[in-house]
Amino acid sequence: MKVEVVSREILKPSSPTPTHLKSYNLSLLDQVSPPFHVPLILYYQINDSDASSSKSVRVLCDLLKRSFAEALTIYYPFAGRVNENMIVDCNDDGIDYSEAKVSHCRLQKFIQESNIVELEKPFLPFNPSDGNNSDALLAVQVNVFEECGGIALGLCFSHKVADASSFTAFVTHWAAIARGTPEQVEVPVFKLSSLFPPKDVLKNLVSPASYSKEEMVTKKFVLEPSIIDELKRKAVIGSTSTNGESYSIAQEHKPVTRIEAVSAFLWKCFIDMDLSKNKGVPFKVYTASYSVNMRSKIVPPLPSNSIGNMQTITAAVSMFTSDTEKDQYTNLVGKVKNAIRMIDGGHVKELQTTDALLNNMELMKEQISSGQRVNMHFNSWLGNSLHKTDFGWGKPALMSICKLAFKNLVFLLDKSSGDGGIEAWVSLSKEDMTIFEHNEELKTGLSPPLPPSSDPSKSRSRTSLLARI
Repeated sequence: MKVEVVSREILKPSSPTPTHLKSYNLSLLDQVSPPFHVPLILYYQINDSDASSSKSVRVLCDLLKRSFAEALTIYYPFAGRVNENMIVDCNDDGIDYSEAKVSHCRLQKFIQESNIVELEKPFLPFNPSDGNNSDALLAVQVNVFEECGGIALGLCFSHKVADASSFTAFVTHWAAIARGTPEQVEVPVFKLSSLFPPKDVLKNLVSPASYSKEEMVTKKFVLEPSIIDELKRKAVIGSTSTNGESYSIAQEHKPVTRIEAVSAFLWKCFIDMDLSKNKGVPFKVYTASYSVNMRSKIVPPLPSNSIGNMQTITAAVSMFTSDTEKDQYTNLVGKVKNAIRMIDGGHVKELQTTDALLNNMELMKEQISSGQRVNMHFNSWLGNSLHKTDFGWGKPALMSICKLAFKNLVFLLDKSSGDGGIEAWVSLSKEDMTIFEHNEELKTGLSPPLPPSSDPSKSRSRTSLLARI
């Protein structure tokens, strides 16, 4: 497969931004967000029998470009530049826009590749893990598969001005414009800086992305709906006590969510991996941190198309000592549930009226950097509509991110099929991934399953392994 960029340009909004909108205030949550770019790739199989012709491809590319420029007029801050970590200068500086042709490969064949994670970066406008990317807040690369007319849309958006909900709103609006039905989506709301005003003390603050210096490996693990249902069932019927803490989720009469069940399962496998490397250690603290969307938590709630960062971090904690047993799966689910539930209207109010946000972030940063705790961070894109994005030729056949240079990071995505399954994109050091991916309990939940262990004593059925967690 060969990916060749055939054009690059700065794409500006289709209409100039009015004078009264030239300055866009960042919120406090924007200020503390690192300026790294988050990748997304959407793959489309064009069903038109003539789609591979140069004329048809040109029509599609022109449509994408024209509708993107129209969307930038509505989401005008995305075409600006951040100034001193306080505002976005909305002078229509534009976004990076490129087109590329993909030769010697058909899209369907590419999707079936087992090492797809390693092949995806050429579809992006730049490597999001380099750290020396464009000042543009958005970047797009339209990749056309010459042999079949398929399209891969590679996008990178800056976390400095948008979280997953904001980006989903933009992509959804862009697609609606391309379909000719912009009236089907609500216009964006720009009010987060009034709820979390920026702080002068953070002026010129540089929050560098914490790229790992170790060799990182990103792998995709697929958990089918049946396995997720089984994990939920185990969480509800189980009731264990560790370190004096007892959890009985069934008594709460609150269902276990997909993110709670799956992330607790992955966290358990992660803890098992780390303890296997540190046998005999007398004390260890493990945390599972989560980026929680506060739009539905704040009083009154905000619409999902409120643009900017509206997330905070919460963390579940599991302590291991040589005198106690490690937390079992049910305990971890309970701790995850409690951590996420902490982010309610009262907590959001506290973040608005005190320095709790900055204090908590600094404390977590110190503890992780000092080695006091081993953290696995979860970003959930579950439930958003990106995997349904339709530009006029149907939903994507596949949605993905790419290999990332962040250690102990997990992205949870809905399967493109929409059947309720989950794709977990896990980034670990090369050494840790070798141990993690061969965890016997993890392998039972994968689709397709990994090859069985060469040790016959470790070959058990899926049911018996899940019964142990």
